[in-house]
Amino acid sequence: MRFECSPICINTSLKEAYSFLWYYKWNHTFISVLAFLPFTLIGLSGLFDPFFMPRASTELVPDGYNISFMLYIFTTYIWAIPCVILWHRLYLLGPEHLLKKKIWPILTRSMVIISKVLFLIGIASLITITCVALLLYLITEMNLNDSVSNFIGLSNNEFMRFAVIITVTGLITYLVFLRFSLAICARTIGKRIGLLTSWRLTEKNTMRMFLSFLSIVLPSTLFTYSFVYLYQKSLGLNLFYSGEILSKLDYLHIFILAPVITIPLSAMCSQCASFYLHCGGEECPQGL
Repeated sequence: MRFECSPICINTSLKEAYSFLWYYKWNHTFISVLAFLPFTLIGLSGLFDPFFMPRASTELVPDGYNISFMLYIFTTYIWAIPCVILWHRLYLLGPEHLLKKKIWPILTRSMVIISKVLFLIGIASLITITCVALLLYLITEMNLNDSVSNFIGLSNNEFMRFAVIITVTGLITYLVFLRFSLAICARTIGKRIGLLTSWRLTEKNTMRMFLSFLSIVLPSTLFTYSFVYLYQKSLGLNLFYSGEILSKLDYLHIFILAPVITIPLSAMCSQCASFYLHCGGEECPQGL
């Protein structure tokens, strides 16, 4: 069976996504605090110090580095997945359904979403490998390495070539993510929509989704960057690029900034929730 939807209105989608952010701002703050709480507690205990310790590339890793690194991965990238599920639940179901007594469904849905994210990473990797292989093939066919002058010419332009490859790869992966976003949203609220079904439901709205997504993610990212920059400037801090071990006060400042730092991620979830509602996700039978 084939499911279709009418083209979405960019203005309506943006208005809905921004209204979600504003209306649920205190719930967003709660989720952002929950997202940064493990990172802050482990940082205050000093367990991140071996990972952040400055050292030369020829030096051996300090004692406790592996455990510190695993804790960092868990409290950032892995712990972000359940928090993304909470943001989706907030924007799709409302605050009354944000948390459930049973934690097991959140964990199982986290594993499903991790598998889908890894699938997208795999697509990005294949595209990158293809683009690099094509570039190397062109270099070989054009004999650019046969002379010193051609090699120098390649060196002068190689950054631009690889920048183009990264841009193309990111753009394609970005569009694929938008086309599959309905399947990810459905999983966060306990429903099942297949990747192919999500692809079909969004086929008429690819560019509209792309423009709408940029129109909320870019401004929110700019706001976050500006706020964090002014916050650090006013207090004389360097929380993210100091190259030194963070102090306990630094972790507290990062925790205070959590609601602002997570705005782009929350905005992404808000926009994806809007896409789910307008592209037929709600009407799609479960299991397809």
